[in-house]
Amino acid sequence: MSITLNWGILGAGNISSQFVHDLCLNNEKGNNEIKHIVRSIGSSSKGKGQYFIESNCIKSSNNEDVIPAIQSYDEFFANDQVDVVYIGTPHPLHKDQVIQALENNKHVLCEKPFTINSVDANEIIQLAKKKKRFLMEAVWTRFFPSITLLKEYIFEDKVLGKINRLFVDFAYDADIENLPISSRLRDIKLGGGSLLDIGIYSITYARILLDENVGTDAANFETKSFLTLDNVDKVDYTSSILMKYVDGKQGILTCSNYTDGKEPFLRLEGSIGTLEMWAENPACPKKFKITFKDNTDPIEYEDNSGYNGFIYEADAVAKDIAQKKLENNTMPLSETLLVMEIMDKVRAENGLIYPEDK
Repeated sequence: MSITLNWGILGAGNISSQFVHDLCLNNEKGNNEIKHIVRSIGSSSKGKGQYFIESNCIKSSNNEDVIPAIQSYDEFFANDQVDVVYIGTPHPLHKDQVIQALENNKHVLCEKPFTINSVDANEIIQLAKKKKRFLMEAVWTRFFPSITLLKEYIFEDKVLGKINRLFVDFAYDADIENLPISSRLRDIKLGGGSLLDIGIYSITYARILLDENVGTDAANFETKSFLTLDNVDKVDYTSSILMKYVDGKQGILTCSNYTDGKEPFLRLEGSIGTLEMWAENPACPKKFKITFKDNTDPIEYEDNSGYNGFIYEADAVAKDIAQKKLENNTMPLSETLLVMEIMDKVRAENGLIYPEDK
């Protein structure tokens, strides 16, 4: 059975561009199972919307004969041709925009971090349940084929043996000092800092690779943390979290905007083998290698599909909506709340307070 899903795209930045690239490439590849159509671009101006369409090469030939409408925000949310809204805007805008979409009876895929804190996350989750609309945080990392394969290797086949510890470092040199103070990375009013932006991925890898369950079924763990807050910006650019699970395995999770991280960015150590992962962007797990202490031939994997990787979560959303599901099993809303609560705790331990917390 073929599925067609009509998207509205809100936010004309890099993340939305990468997402739309995968939707259009999916159509170019002639995927007959799932068609993704970009129906509307929500924009503050016609010019910005047109630039987004042109710069991302959204054409009738790769968008099922549809040229997206360029609409004001009110027109966008009211567009009855849109099934689901993809929200790729700055962090503090997510809550209100998700509410607007739900109030207009749209399904929603919202970029991470879902909201600034768990209180706001829970509020929109409850609204989605009331409106009976699908809602998911766009943690694309969880949907890569590499992650599906790794979970089988680690938890079902136990190719690494007993897991001992995980190291994850998401770091890149953002040249913070030369960014304007209005930059989304620096501005506390825009949810600036490293934890919400990239530290969430380090936490996500720990949740994926140290626990086979999600959300309400998660194994018990505890965390301790350090954030270094900038004296001027009052947000974190270097963050470290220790995570210890009830069975003793540990995660050492770091992120930084001050230096380019080294490869491999991830190492998972087991009693009989070690997993290492490489990526230009650590959020995008396209390549891994498992080596063994007994020198058995290594297991290697690399994704050469040409997709950025957003297509995997987009396809999952399409299937869930077609089946009239209100949330996704791989990234349930309870997992979103759990990770938001981890970050709330880390910020509370280190005095990082956003305006939304007050």
